[in-house]
Amino acid sequence: MVLVGLDGRKINYDQTDIYILVIMSSASAILTALSDLTNNPKLEHYDPHICKDIHIKLDKEAREQGLSYDERFEMAKKNMSVYDKWASIFPSGISQCLKEYWKERMSSAPLDPRFPNVNQTKRCWINYVDYHRCMEIKNDDKVCGYFKHLYKDLCPAEWISKWDDEMERNVFPGIHE
Repeated sequence: MVLVGLDGRKINYDQTDIYILVIMSSASAILTALSDLTNNPKLEHYDPHICKDIHIKLDKEAREQGLSYDERFEMAKKNMSVYDKWASIFPSGISQCLKEYWKERMSSAPLDPRFPNVNQTKRCWINYVDYHRCMEIKNDDKVCGYFKHLYKDLCPAEWISKWDDEMERNVFPGIHE
């Protein structure tokens, strides 16, 4: 099978490669988001401005497909596992941007300037409360999933279990009046 990269290069794939391409989740989303960059001569070299545009396009495409924060996290993990195949399809500038994008999406809770200290207890608490407030207002895990991902990453499981129990009994001090 022959595929044509955004830069016009033709790439031959055997059966193993096809299997790996199937693993590359949301390939169509990535190709759709980046389709208008085909004739840009700067793509062979890393450019932070173009890279920022690529990140925005990929995020927009993920939102349009209705991917939750956790689904984006899983997509990033899967795509990083087959990064070499993406690097063979795209010019080096785009490949580097994709790698940077997926690393950001795979990382644990990103830096939040409201919580500059090493102790992240308050951040854990606030994200737990924000998730449940968001669910009360929006009732959509795809919208509120970001907060859930953060509190699960930041909070010890014992705290979450205790708070979930308190939420069920309507005695959790952070939300119910």
